Amino acid sequence: MTDSPSGRRRPSIHITLARASRLHRLILILGESPRTRDVVLSQLGIGLRTFYRELELLARCGVKVHHKDKQYTLMATVEQAEGRLPFPDPQLSFSEMAELARCDCESARRLSRLLASVTSHPGPTPKKGPRAKKTARPK
Repeated sequence: MTDSPSGRRRPSIHITLARASRLHRLILILGESPRTRDVVLSQLGIGLRTFYRELELLARCGVKVHHKDKQYTLMATVEQAEGRLPFPDPQLSFSEMAELARCDCESARRLSRLLASVTSHPGPTPKKGPRAKKTARPK
């Protein structure tokens, strides 16, 4: 779990670029107007199982989708929903992370804390002495 700018905890979800794109298109479609499941399936080119998996992931991320009279409706603005969608790992180098972490915004402060958690190495922990050998019990 990670902290969001609003201070709420959000699930740490690792997704592919393709899934992130599909989730984004899904909220854009549902944000325009209520849609039937068949219309959404057709527009996204996905199957029924994938549709329900994506709805479940949206719910885990706090994006509410209302289902009534066979219509699915996004219960927030597209911008609010985008703010809750997980984003795939951008695979940045340490220097790219450091550069982004120097910016003056909340996202940069989050990146800075993340970078510090990876680069700050605590000193070695003292090792315990040799373990006492177990003595054999007489039989």
